[in-house]
Amino acid sequence: MTTSVALGVDDAPAPAETSRDIAAEIRQIDCPEYLAVADVACGIASVPLDRSAPELGDAEISFAAMEGAGAIARPMAVMQGGPGGASSELAAWFPQRLFPQVFIDQRGTGFAPVDFDCDEFDAALGDSFAELADDAVDTLDGSLAQCANRLADTSADHVALFAHATTANHANDVEAIMVALGYGEWTAYGVSYGSTIGFALLAEERDGMVGVVLDGVYPPDLDIEAGYAFSAQQSLDALTQACAASGPCRDSNDDVAASVERLLDRFAAEPVSLTVDGTMVVVDDVRLAEYVFLLSYSERQMRYLPAVLARIEAGDGTALQWLARTGSTTLLSAYGVNDEATYFAVTCHDRLPFIDGPTGDLSAYATALTSAPVGEACEPWGAKASSASAGAPVESDLPVLLLSGEFDPITPPAFAESAAEGFSNATLVTQAGRGHGIWVGDDCIGSIVDEFVADPGGTFDTACADVGVPVEWAQP
Repeated sequence: MTTSVALGVDDAPAPAETSRDIAAEIRQIDCPEYLAVADVACGIASVPLDRSAPELGDAEISFAAMEGAGAIARPMAVMQGGPGGASSELAAWFPQRLFPQVFIDQRGTGFAPVDFDCDEFDAALGDSFAELADDAVDTLDGSLAQCANRLADTSADHVALFAHATTANHANDVEAIMVALGYGEWTAYGVSYGSTIGFALLAEERDGMVGVVLDGVYPPDLDIEAGYAFSAQQSLDALTQACAASGPCRDSNDDVAASVERLLDRFAAEPVSLTVDGTMVVVDDVRLAEYVFLLSYSERQMRYLPAVLARIEAGDGTALQWLARTGSTTLLSAYGVNDEATYFAVTCHDRLPFIDGPTGDLSAYATALTSAPVGEACEPWGAKASSASAGAPVESDLPVLLLSGEFDPITPPAFAESAAEGFSNATLVTQAGRGHGIWVGDDCIGSIVDEFVADPGGTFDTACADVGVPVEWAQP
């Protein structure tokens, strides 16, 4: 293992007296092949299944650690989104930073012994493209029910881990590993659902944690159905306004939102079947909305949407082929990186009790995206009673850096602005021209995060983010 990880394995100083009861037991293992890269080491951590009930025993989770490439000794715990994303997979493509990074997996993900991936769902997903969206929901719900039944019939360890795969326990796991590695001070970074884990870290005093970066801010008290409708519409409105402000984009599509609404009406009345790379794809109103939503995550894909939508309206079959191919590929990729049982363990425990759903008049776009209620999908997994704090706003005096992208369709800047009201030492950074998750791949945001990790309580310059990133509108 690298020197920093080995501190928690063989030669580490003992954790402080106040930390002995929360430190994980960790052991080095060979990294899986996809992580066999320089400067990355892998480990398995044994953590309490539930810190409040030690008699329940332990669970094993995986993590990867990357050496720092600079002079900042204070490390960062990195938390992936989802729920159900494996943070360790980020170590395969995240660059080295000036500080060490510890990529800590959610329960049931990564390369730990218990795997919460639903192969049944993955196999059904590609076939579902040939169905109307409502029929596809039934197909996919059936595959998830099969997965839920399979996991319920597996070992007691699987069942117990599923019951305790909650945001609160994910946060406790992060603390337990960072303490076990012997770090006196550490920071945390969470993107999307990883930011929800960050909120849970901030909700309690954590041994050694001195600051948190929340990127694509997803608060724990958010009604996810109402938030989904709101965030998607905010993103489409931002895209429409940005396009209208650019001559080249405006020439291709003078009102993106209106274009989406017209196409939704068209495909609701007359869905289109087409063959994409040998696979049948049916595009109806819900599928169209999903594609627009998914491609808005990344500014590299979003920049094509105005021209593509206008061309589809004009009857350009090549443009529809592009949207179906790119949208379905993106959808497969998005679901492929998540372990579905972890998603439902968290969602049906932490979120379901606080869902009231969207209210008021919704656009056709928001209506299409919220056509499948979360509660129905949770039925095979069991709707569990949430902890009293799961849906509560979080307050903290620790330094918090909140990052948002202008076009983000799932965690818009408004979520960060609202959450920041609970933090007495918050810094808000919104970058124009960006989508979901803005830290990696941008020198400006990278430099801001570097300054924050080096001195979370200090003053750092965020002016570069005010310039924004120009959108290179294009035709595919």
